[in-house]
Amino acid sequence: MNVTLMAILLIAIVVVTVVTDKVPFNFVLLIVPLIFSLLLGHSLTQTSNFVLQQFASLMQTTGFMLLFAFLYFTMLTESGMFNTIVNALTSHLKMNVIVLMVLTTLIGGFSILTGNFTPAYLITFPILLPLYKKFNFDRGYAFMIAQTAMSAMCFIPWGIGMAYTASAAGLSATALSKASLPWAYCFIPVIILQWIYFGWKHRQKNGTFQVIEQEETAAEVEEEKENSRPQFFWINLIVFIIAMVALGVYSVPPYLVFIIATVFTAMVNYPKDYGKIFGSVGPMYLNILIMLLAINMYQAVFNNTGMVGALSKSLISVVPHPVLHYLHIILLLLCVIIIYFIPFQIFNALYPIFITIGAAFGIPAVAMIAPFVCNLSLATSATPTNSSTYVGCGLLDLEVPEYTKRAVPVMTITNLLVIIIAAMFGVLNLG
Repeated sequence: MNVTLMAILLIAIVVVTVVTDKVPFNFVLLIVPLIFSLLLGHSLTQTSNFVLQQFASLMQTTGFMLLFAFLYFTMLTESGMFNTIVNALTSHLKMNVIVLMVLTTLIGGFSILTGNFTPAYLITFPILLPLYKKFNFDRGYAFMIAQTAMSAMCFIPWGIGMAYTASAAGLSATALSKASLPWAYCFIPVIILQWIYFGWKHRQKNGTFQVIEQEETAAEVEEEKENSRPQFFWINLIVFIIAMVALGVYSVPPYLVFIIATVFTAMVNYPKDYGKIFGSVGPMYLNILIMLLAINMYQAVFNNTGMVGALSKSLISVVPHPVLHYLHIILLLLCVIIIYFIPFQIFNALYPIFITIGAAFGIPAVAMIAPFVCNLSLATSATPTNSSTYVGCGLLDLEVPEYTKRAVPVMTITNLLVIIIAAMFGVLNLG
């Protein structure tokens, strides 16, 4: 059978599966590539061998790290450490809309250290929502500001976005994280431009940066959560800082850092009932692990049956040389619009092809994929095809279709500006 046609057919099946939503996406990625491998003449044993090698690589570089990262950050969130820090910030500042936007950026960037957008939204938006209402600040603007800050922080090696990207590209999460860090710096001037733009829009609408409505309400007393541990706040914070320093400064293996931090935090905060919290992480980790394994099945077959090479050669022979050279940049520029219509999992499936084409032009694999780590996250909050968008919109009382239509042009321009800044400072590798 023609390998190129089989590769195109496999991609087409994946696209149709997602667009029609008739069959679980994970099932298709786990079963269909296996069938295609057999049709291309690879025995069941051969297929099993390269799939198992891919799975083993996933667990070694990402799987164990994610498990303990989820456990650790779930305990920190449950203990109330993040809420205590955020509440201290908001209660000691003289508030106006400018400060509110800066706080949204800082808290959003801080909260994505949990590694997942859903808990990051759960930390950021419930705390700031009363202030958005008090200042009549557009909650759609708030979502975009928070998402931009979170996207800038997506270079962290334990993040779920990094896990998906590294897994799909067949790269080390740690190596990809180091290559993505310069892109995070390129977000800083764009974030400031967002403050100016959204501040100007707010001033146009309301005529002031101060409180618009200030109704007298009964003092809100936050009900102490069952798992809250305020008495251990300083211990948890010190351990958190040590863990971040070990990861960022001393490059201690992330899985080892999170194992030690998880065990210590569990013994201090939940010596008798840590099993309950561990159990709550199980379903989320299982769902993510199954998705990662499915992506790896797809990747293993795509890489080891000659599909990547065949498809790359076909593109090189058909696509004009200048277009092919900058194909990854063209797709990077358009990624927000593309992800609005197509789930990011399909986009991720193209990374092996990008790497093969980049190699023909002397561009290293990490340099090809690093631009997508942070920038693609701008797209994942502006699409109705991503579940976390619904979480964020629900917390901010926004309608998903209306919000995503507003967000696409803003995030597209944000993405463009980051790319321009990266090109200006030599961060973007043009080959």
